[in-house]
Amino acid sequence: MFANSLIISAGAASVLIALLHVYVILKGPVAYRQFGAGERLASMAERGSWLPALLTSGITITFLIFAYYYIAAGGWVPIPPFLQVGLLAIAALYTVRGVMIVPLLVGGRTLTRFEWGSSLLSLLIGLLHFAATSLYLQHSAALA
Repeated sequence: MFANSLIISAGAASVLIALLHVYVILKGPVAYRQFGAGERLASMAERGSWLPALLTSGITITFLIFAYYYIAAGGWVPIPPFLQVGLLAIAALYTVRGVMIVPLLVGGRTLTRFEWGSSLLSLLIGLLHFAATSLYLQHSAALA
């Protein structure tokens, strides 16, 4: 039961990240700046360009796919292709995004609050995903 809760929590984390990206699209340039998308995307959104929303929509869809994989591992939806590999890859992506801050720190760069916060959040979500994946793989092996 705990394993399934952890797996569903990992999926829910990806859904929340996807919803945050929807919020950024809806809120526009202010949110692009607030959430660290960069001045270039924010300026493009101010000028009415569809490119920032298109890029952010792609990111949103990616996070929803991540969520689907974990929700499928929890047994709530049909199993997608390459489930085990997908779970490991998703956990690795979140974790790598979290630790990408290390080379910046070693290089002496001063980081913004957003960079600190997003890196820490990515690392924590990555560790949650790795824990959930580990439990899923253990459970799958026990059934085989």
